[in-house]
Amino acid sequence: MNINRITDRVTYCGVNDRTKSLFENLWELPYGVSYNSYFVQGTNATAIIDASDSGHAAGFIDHIAELLPDSAPDYLIINHIEPDHSGAIPMLKSKYPNIKIVGNAKTMDMLKGFYGIEDNLMTVADGDTIDLGDCHLRFIFTPMVHWPETMMTYFEEERILFSGDAFGCFGALNGAVVDKQMDTEIYFSEAYRYYACIVAKYGQFVGKAFDKIAPLPMDYICSTHGPVWHEQKPKIIEQYIKMSNWEAEKGVVIAYGSMYGNTTVIAERLASKLADAGIKSIRLHDVSYTPQSRILADIMRFKGLILISPTYNAEIFPPVESLLTAILERGIKNRAIGVAGSYTWGSQAIRKIASRLEGKPVTLLQPTPQLKQALHMSTNDDIELLAANMKSELEN
Repeated sequence: MNINRITDRVTYCGVNDRTKSLFENLWELPYGVSYNSYFVQGTNATAIIDASDSGHAAGFIDHIAELLPDSAPDYLIINHIEPDHSGAIPMLKSKYPNIKIVGNAKTMDMLKGFYGIEDNLMTVADGDTIDLGDCHLRFIFTPMVHWPETMMTYFEEERILFSGDAFGCFGALNGAVVDKQMDTEIYFSEAYRYYACIVAKYGQFVGKAFDKIAPLPMDYICSTHGPVWHEQKPKIIEQYIKMSNWEAEKGVVIAYGSMYGNTTVIAERLASKLADAGIKSIRLHDVSYTPQSRILADIMRFKGLILISPTYNAEIFPPVESLLTAILERGIKNRAIGVAGSYTWGSQAIRKIASRLEGKPVTLLQPTPQLKQALHMSTNDDIELLAANMKSELEN
């Protein structure tokens, strides 16, 4: 059982999912995912903060029963009602029918819609508190991080922030729960992928939430996915702030599509020229092969982006178009973007990519290397110049 004490009054009681292949039926989970729940023991009452996915409800409830073998929990606090954190609630309520469910007005509306639950509810407002005896839990509304009902819960005496999905990441927990007891390298990498796929569209609301919680003293951040952040709390906060502002490292992502290999030549040549120019962080992705989540994570991390597409049925090559749509939906900004492509008899892809990026808060670089059928010397010259312009932009 993955029950781990965090402090004298807070215990981790979440579950791991190592068999789900796609999160939201979209995003790959090579390292699995955790559904984090926390148990708070006060002198007068107890509270569970967030639940779990329905597929792991039995294990989650076993954890609660082990913590409270002779009694029932008093409260279930719902920071976020997305089903990966609330699917276990009907089974939990069946075992503990008198448990009081705590959330905001939007939470309660969704609780009724998802599960038909309308009794033993406690609706709270922003800034309200619950007194568990020697424990005071304060509710901080953080709407649209990343659903409209999202909030956080702050344990005042222990200086613990239960942050919902904020500061979360993909990756199941391998025994340890608190960051100081584990190798966290993979979780910082998976945080880029998690944020880019799930949260990036709502960056402005993430920023508002961070401003709201910034004055709070915090010893621990307990997210609903990934490690409990303690020693490395400043690092994950810094990474999340940078992601919410689209701040980036010096590096270039080259995302290309190719049917017969000719467009691949442009990508490889550009990578070589960028390396010659001293750019060390270069990521090449064939969009027909690399999972989109990995490409989005790298785009979130690095300042430079080059999109390369052949013309396909007088349009952008479909996998490149899908990636372009994804980054525009997420509000991409503060990026230097180059465009290149190929065609056989009618050039369309470059023009259509550029037109969709015009007016966005990005820098479009010139030239736009393009080959007709195969690579020629004039295209090679444009590739070299684009690489040089990208280097100049990254150094600004």
